Amino acid sequence: MKVLHLPTAIGGMPWGLAQGERKIGLHSEVLVLFENWFQYPADRIIFRRSQKSILKRVLSVLNLLKELHQVRNNFDVFHFNFGSSLIDFRRLHLHLIDLPLFKNKGKIVVTYNGCDARQKYPTIQRVPFSACHHEDCYDGICKNGIRDEMKRIRIAKFDKYANAIFAVNPDLFYFLPNRTIFLPYAIADWDEIETLPYQKIDRRLKIVHSPTNRVAKGSEMIIQSLERLKKKYGNSIEVILVEGLPYLKARKIYAEANLAIDQILIGWYGGFAVEMMKMGKPILSFIRKEDLKFIPEEMAKDCQEALVWVEPERLDERLSELVENPNLLLKYREAGLDYVYKWHGPSRIGRITKSIYES
Repeated sequence: MKVLHLPTAIGGMPWGLAQGERKIGLHSEVLVLFENWFQYPADRIIFRRSQKSILKRVLSVLNLLKELHQVRNNFDVFHFNFGSSLIDFRRLHLHLIDLPLFKNKGKIVVTYNGCDARQKYPTIQRVPFSACHHEDCYDGICKNGIRDEMKRIRIAKFDKYANAIFAVNPDLFYFLPNRTIFLPYAIADWDEIETLPYQKIDRRLKIVHSPTNRVAKGSEMIIQSLERLKKKYGNSIEVILVEGLPYLKARKIYAEANLAIDQILIGWYGGFAVEMMKMGKPILSFIRKEDLKFIPEEMAKDCQEALVWVEPERLDERLSELVENPNLLLKYREAGLDYVYKWHGPSRIGRITKSIYES
């Protein structure tokens, strides 16, 4: 069976998933439309960012059509991600044009990764706080409600053509068809991320946060809380913010931390948390309890032991507890390692997708 993941490198998950599928015997490749700034790997890249001349752009379009023709005839499963496809013009309201071209060539699978399915106003109506409550989240692109409707149209089209639908965030199930299947995050370089020895706290507790999107992650609240923590505990705290770096460089900085803070608004953790747990770093994040009904019951139970759960309004209190009781960090490190190997190991995730491809 030959599987193609396309058309984005979103969070490195397509590459991580492809590696997991390869481990269990599938032929699995990744094709992306554009090379990505974070430098996540891919087997095929259609458009290079440096192609600015008209001639090069024309040649790139021709290359896209050539690739489309080639992959349609050489793969058995087309696993789309971020609710998108190769020929897809949202601004022109020409959505997912190429899905019918794949339908008779193999199975169509789609994974939703976040704001490709998440909708602003239904979220605001359902919960008292979230990233959607902030008007400037992702530069306010959702604030007029038009984008919510567009997402519903796009989800309906994938529901029409897809043989299977996955989601990596529990809250996305409120917006997706009932047949949607939960899929744990796969990270790009599982085998390359070393599980580090336990790092005892010497003079300073090093806390890292990676505000890839400050509003969506609640980074301003996190940073303000960390500033108050520094005032309270002085030089016994070191705050490390990692922003705007390719992920290989960022990972070297993460390795120095004793504790990582992921996100405190969405209600689930992201690929950053998975990377950190694989390193052996404790994770603090907000987990929305009512959304756990969408994931395996055993995973929901394990999650409560593996991560430091925090409500946004209790962030200062929770951080102070960890500073004053550093032995708790060892407990969460060990539970986090058990959890990440059990639920995010690439072979396990590959077996989930393989079983769906074959069904």
